[in-house]
Order: sequence, then structure tokens, then C-alpha cells
Amino acid sequence: MLVWRTLAWLCSLDLLSVSVFLLSLVVGRLATLWWRMRRLPPGPYGIPVLGYLPFFRGDTHLHYMELARRYGPVFSLRLGNQTVVVLSDYKMIREAFRKEEFTGRPQSEFTDILGGYGVINIDGNLWKDQRRFLHEKLRKFGMTLTDSGRTHMENRIMREVHLFLRSLVENRSPETDLNPVLATSISNVICSIIMSVRFTLEDPQFKLFMDLIAEGFKLFARMSYVNFIPIMRYLPGLLATRTKIAQNRSEMGKFFQETVDSHKKSFDPSNIRDIVDTYLMEIKESSSQDRQMFGGRDPDRQIQQVIGDLFTAGMETVKTTLQWSVVYMLRHPEIAKTVQEELDQVVGRGRLPTLRDREFLPYTECVIREVLRISSVVPLGSTHAVTRDVQLGGYTIPQGVQVVPHIHAVHMDPTLWDQPNQFRPERFLTPEGKVFKPDYFIPFGVGRRMCLGDVLARMELFLFFSSFLHCFHLAVPEGHAPPSVQYVPGITLTPKSFKVALTQRPLEGCELDFLTEHHASRTVGSH
Repeated sequence: MLVWRTLAWLCSLDLLSVSVFLLSLVVGRLATLWWRMRRLPPGPYGIPVLGYLPFFRGDTHLHYMELARRYGPVFSLRLGNQTVVVLSDYKMIREAFRKEEFTGRPQSEFTDILGGYGVINIDGNLWKDQRRFLHEKLRKFGMTLTDSGRTHMENRIMREVHLFLRSLVENRSPETDLNPVLATSISNVICSIIMSVRFTLEDPQFKLFMDLIAEGFKLFARMSYVNFIPIMRYLPGLLATRTKIAQNRSEMGKFFQETVDSHKKSFDPSNIRDIVDTYLMEIKESSSQDRQMFGGRDPDRQIQQVIGDLFTAGMETVKTTLQWSVVYMLRHPEIAKTVQEELDQVVGRGRLPTLRDREFLPYTECVIREVLRISSVVPLGSTHAVTRDVQLGGYTIPQGVQVVPHIHAVHMDPTLWDQPNQFRPERFLTPEGKVFKPDYFIPFGVGRRMCLGDVLARMELFLFFSSFLHCFHLAVPEGHAPPSVQYVPGITLTPKSFKVALTQRPLEGCELDFLTEHHASRTVGSH
């Protein structure tokens, strides 16, 4: 009714009056935009339509560090039709991400393809309900720091650690590529928790998964500009890329749905095996009480995407961090030796390390933390979006603005870390020999949207890394240079391809016979 009245009023005016009225609207809108921009953090100017996009050079996280040196630890820039605020100050990151207003997710081509499903790339009430649900269920499966609750989870991880070590013992060569076997082992940990499925290295389904994930990262990199200039999606090449992304998501969704259907057939309310079963149980209870758990969305599609979210997030970052740990041990053999001496003294040569040993292995824990710091596998964390206008550090962040936590900048800040470019595990040790965790060490993010699986990731990193070094000496293969600290850029920073020469450190009297001297000598003799 108001619209019709406005149109009727405009029709009753002369041309000059209408022009003045429309001009006032435009001026008012421009004034509002100017005022908002004036209250935003400082930052570089761009050009119309494209904003600052044409001026990017090199890797985004490194270019952001240059801008932070010029404009300060909090700056803003216009990228196409989006405003982005970058936070390089850890105090500001902590202050922002504990607020409800910073829990949104930006709308992008990626979220459009996902259709509002999953847990990582959604927001609002659905995200709150799903995160709360998953956090509770994962704790019941042992993703907890307490001794009483974590045994079940530790057993899941150690099963894959044993198979990882066995594979390395039985398939040793002068030059070993750890990436395939690490990818399989880490994937199996999260898959066992999510859907009671595990893969072998030769499994064609697993190879398809790895190919789809690797291709997905590359395809989304091509689509990055579309998130800021939406009209580009209609360009022929990018349209084909978007179609391929959707096809890949559908391909993975098909397998996930087969898993869900299989669980439905074997579902037993008295024996909840994994996360898929917990969802089926919740659906059963919700139906009986006439409640809608998924906000009107398709439950099967939601379970599919949750599986995909947890699988991708739970595999890629842990695997990549372990790869970086090997890179730094090869570059710093004296540190690897110190870790092994600590393991020998605390754990002994008769068994593998356990989570109970972690508090007595401070140097080993510090090495893992230093790998997390210096590699910053996800250098820009996960992008948040502001759900309403909010004040931060004396600035106004308008609704819809994207907020990026620059984790790499925090972890490489020379005012926080002495000589941050050097690999120095002792920076996490107190003079008393205790492990120190500063507030500015944030590898898993902070706040309400902190990594859902950080406890699991820390368990995996400790058990895989400590067991690996307990059982093998690492060396650069003959004729090879030490692996580079240069990375392959992308959503995650992965090491460039490298190989390692492994020499077994046999255990004595271990129940895992393939790790013993007797088994090693017998294997050599049989060859």
C-alpha cells in the first residue's frame, strides 16, 4: 500500500520536483555510504566496480601483511561489491569473535552451491543447533581432554597409527613419499568417527575422494573473483567451472547418501556407532515428538554435507601439519634427536606413546606447537560476516561486512615472537620446563566459531608424530636437498613434494611384532 501511495504521489508532481526528490534519495544514500566508510578502519583505495582487486600481487596472506604494515593491524578494503575487514591483532581477533554479531558467514558461490546445508558454512539458528549437537555427540565419542572420556577416541586413533607404522615398515624404500599413506590414515580416523568406514590406499573410492577434494580446492581458487564480482559467473569458462564444482559435490553426496541408507538399514538405537547414527537417532526422536531438527531442510542432504564438512576439515589440516612436521625434522635433525631422546626416557623402548604420556613430554609437545605456529596451515582462518552493525576498536563494522582473522600475521609478529622465522620449539617452554601456551597462539582459531575438532586434531598430531619419531630415524635421501619451507599456495599452505629416507628404530618386547628387532631381522632374511 505504501509503495502505491508513493507512486501516486510522484505522478502528481512535476518533472522538476520528481528530479529533486530522486536526487535527494541518491545524495542521502551516498552520504550514508560515505559515513559508513568513514567509520570503517583505514585501508587502501580501489577503483570503481573492481575495488582493490586489480592491485593484489602474490599470495593474499602475504599481501595483507604489507597492508597491515601500512595501515595498521586492523584495516579494511573494498573487493568488488564486498567490504572486507582484516584483523592482524590477536587481541582484536579475540574480542571480535567472542561476540554474537561476528558469527555470520559471507554469502558466496560456495555457499550457494551448498544450499545452506552442513555446519562449517552456515550461520544463524541452524548453525547454533548443529554445532551444539555435534559438539555434544563428539564428546560422547571421546573428543574430550579428560582421561575417562578420551580412551575410546585414543583407541580409534591408535588403530590407524599402528597401520600407518606397519605400512612404513613393510614398504620401506630409500625414498618414501609419506603423503599417500598419511592421507589414508588421517582420513580413516575421521571416517571411523563419522560413518564407521575406513579405506585402504588402493581403494578406488578413496582415490576418487582425494581427487575430488584436490580438484575442488583448485576449482574454488578459479572462482574466487566471482565472490566479489557476481556477474563474472556468467562468463563461459567460469560457468563451466561452477557446473563442475556442483557435479563433484553431487558425486561425493551420492556416496555419502549410500552410507546413510546403509546405516538406516542396520540402525540399532541401543548401539550408536558413529555420527550418522546420532543423526538418525535424533530424526527418530524428533519425528516422534513432532519437532523439526533441520529447520525445514532435507535431513538426508544435511547429513551428507555434515559428513563432507567433517571429512574435509578433519583430514586436510591434520595431514598437512604432519607433513610440515617431517619437513622441519629433516631440516633440524638435532631437534628430532632431542624429541627421540625424550621419548626414550619417558616412554621407553617397549611400547608406543599414549596420551597419558603427553604431560611428561614437554619438548615433544613444544615441537608440535612450533610446527603449528610457523606453518599456519590455514593462514587466513575462516572468514566471518557481521550479522548487524557493530563497534570494534573504535570503528563501526556494518552488517554484511566480511571479517578475516589473519592468523599467519599473528604467528609471525616479531613483537610477539622472538625471531619468528626461525624454528625454535623452546619458545613454548617456561624456565621451569613447563609447556607455555600464549594468548597469541591461535592455530585453531578462537571464539564461538573456533575449530569444532581442535581436541581431536591435537590428539592425532601428538599420537602420529610421537609414534613416528619413536619408531623411525628420518634423513634426507641421498642425492636430495633438504625439503623446502616454500609452500604450494591455496586455502591451505601445503609443503612442496618431498621424500624421506627412513631407518627403523625397533622396539623391544612390544606387542606389535612388526616394530620389534626380531620381526625386522626376520623380514630382511625372508627377502
